[in-house]
Amino acid sequence: MERASRDAFMERALRALSFALIAFALWRLFTAAGDGDVVRVRSSSLARDLPSIESARTAALHVEMDAALPPAERDALVAVAHAGTRVTWSAPRATLSRQGAAMPPLAAVAERAREPGGPVRIAVTSAADVAFSDGLAALDTVRATAAIRGATVSVGEPSGALGAVSGAVRAFIRVPAAAALHPVLVVGRAGWEAKFAVAALEERGWTVEARLFVAPGADVTQGSRGAIDTSRYAVIVALDTTLGSVAASVVRFVRQGGGLVLLAGAANAPAVRAIAPARAGARRLADVRAFDVAEPVNAMALYPLEGLRGDAVPLSTRGALLTVAARREGAGRVLQAGFDETWRWRMQGGADAVAAHRAWWSRMVASVAAAPLPPADESPAAEGAPLARLVDALGPAVAIAPDASGPHRLPGWLLPAILLCLLAEWASRRWRGAR
Repeated sequence: MERASRDAFMERALRALSFALIAFALWRLFTAAGDGDVVRVRSSSLARDLPSIESARTAALHVEMDAALPPAERDALVAVAHAGTRVTWSAPRATLSRQGAAMPPLAAVAERAREPGGPVRIAVTSAADVAFSDGLAALDTVRATAAIRGATVSVGEPSGALGAVSGAVRAFIRVPAAAALHPVLVVGRAGWEAKFAVAALEERGWTVEARLFVAPGADVTQGSRGAIDTSRYAVIVALDTTLGSVAASVVRFVRQGGGLVLLAGAANAPAVRAIAPARAGARRLADVRAFDVAEPVNAMALYPLEGLRGDAVPLSTRGALLTVAARREGAGRVLQAGFDETWRWRMQGGADAVAAHRAWWSRMVASVAAAPLPPADESPAAEGAPLARLVDALGPAVAIAPDASGPHRLPGWLLPAILLCLLAEWASRRWRGAR
């Protein structure tokens, strides 16, 4: 009798659970029916429609992206989704423009070169043409054929907000603040190389101090004779193996975060041999002696880089000879360029040789310059990849808007649970012979 009583109790419990699950299913269906069909809005009118959408009991919301969606409105859609509304979106149904996809995967990032004035360079990729503008006017355009492989554009100093438009996607690009740069210290023998290296950097806007050695016990100093550390200098440029009094401080300076440029055979100086990317080989004359060629550096004499260290990165070659390499040492960076008598480029080159020589020296110094981190830009509107942010927030686009009144309103586990409870009750009753 105890077993029969226990079985009867279990059957009543299963029947009650079945009725409860059925009641829950009916409640879900009736409450869902009150929500109506899918609400469809266009992104261009979303700001106006959002208050009514947030206050209504909407089962599903579908957004047709006919215009770029500002970050604030995208975040509002995320909040609506977290409140229980199913949010989906689709790209425009209009015919694709001549530029390519209507909503291409645009990504654009701006950085400032570590040079005086901090010119802004933008790295961009997209499947369609990209147009850049600031608060005043259009700046530049990158065609889809170049943008799809990734392109870099220099825009100088933008006025106001910097933006990129590709198809129907508009991105506001965060521009880092310009960093304050310390002076450059040039060391080596007094001569033509030192004279024109200092001139090129100063003409480009760098503050330059120099310690140039004329003879034992005789040297020429430009600037003060202070301590060699990153609070005073951004970069040390060693023109040759003559480092003089600076030699004892170079390694510590680099490991603390400073930059070091080693020109010609300077890497063979005992004080820097331990941190140089490679060893400077025997000097070789260039096969081409004219500087009016596509690569003027190929007309310079060269100390080829030999015995490259395992952690160094090769950057440039001349045939089978390695010409430029770099590596990190502690918190700083070391750039080694085997070129010698670079002043000949400035003196013997074409009409643009002086400007090109300046830019070449400035790029080398900027590539290793120590600079304090600029203050972070907390502007929420500056996003370089709006489509990627949209997909991350709301999921990928859908081809067809979902139907809010479909069976997806009921959890998938509900019907199997009801059937399992009813089947278990029926099997128990048959087992004990009850009707």
